[in-house]
Amino acid sequence: MTRSFEKIKYEDYEAVIDLDRGGNCISLRKGTLRILREPYYVSDPSDYTGGELDNPYLYGMPILFPVNRISGGSFEFEGREYRFPINEPDTNCHLHGILHETSFKLIRKETDMILCRYEATADSPYLDFCHSFIIDIEYRLSGDGFTHTTCIKNTSNNNMPVMIGFHTTFNTLFASGKREETLVYADISEEYERNMNNYLPTGNIPEFDDVSDSLAKGTFNPFSRDISKHFKASLGGRMAIYDKSNKLSMIYENDEKYSFRLIFNRGEFICLEPQNCMADCANSSFGRDKTGFDFIAPGKAKTYKSRIYIKEEI
Repeated sequence: MTRSFEKIKYEDYEAVIDLDRGGNCISLRKGTLRILREPYYVSDPSDYTGGELDNPYLYGMPILFPVNRISGGSFEFEGREYRFPINEPDTNCHLHGILHETSFKLIRKETDMILCRYEATADSPYLDFCHSFIIDIEYRLSGDGFTHTTCIKNTSNNNMPVMIGFHTTFNTLFASGKREETLVYADISEEYERNMNNYLPTGNIPEFDDVSDSLAKGTFNPFSRDISKHFKASLGGRMAIYDKSNKLSMIYENDEKYSFRLIFNRGEFICLEPQNCMADCANSSFGRDKTGFDFIAPGKAKTYKSRIYIKEEI
């Protein structure tokens, strides 16, 4: 199966977007710097064969809707039951939706920007989600770097729950630096303990351990250990990878509506995942006022923005 991609460029920034798979930006480069982890077939779409090498969560920045896990695949809101398929049987959860593997329509393209869209209607619904809606994703390159804007509009007649995130997967060695001189920072305020059998929050908020403390200080070496941690974001909403050997930083800024984080790493990639709510936010023992459970009123829209750029360190 041959894939085809859309490409945009501004000066030495280049991005590649896969419309057939969730409008995912599967490559972001600045000159020789490979910022996002790329799928094996990004340079030659005719090489696409699928299989184990094609894990859609572990490259680019796939959209997650609804984000993270929903225990039992269901929750209640305003007297309506929302039910999603159990696609992770080992945990009895629904995980991440299927928007990341669904085609988006090209709406507009210029040299340095692209706008793509997914629309759910009564005649063509999204899973068993009982709302019609539109999701527009815009990618734009400029002298300020890479801007990622997602707008969700509720076109149904009822308040629509919105649980959105991105499984943004970075090359830890984005500048081919030294492992021992690579550090990660995250603007975080508290951690949520999870049951690592089903990856759902337990209801406990532990004190920061040495890993969480080093993430908050920007001194975590991602090659020192593999982690999977869930956090509340601080207002600044910034995450970063520091390459001390090349004196470069990769900065990932997210607006305040992305009020939660999940951080996951394996070897030479790290997922710095912004999301607007806690895992299993609708069912959590914390209560919806604390978990970020949100909705969009009929006819209204919400916009979520992020930016990625490279900064030279003195």
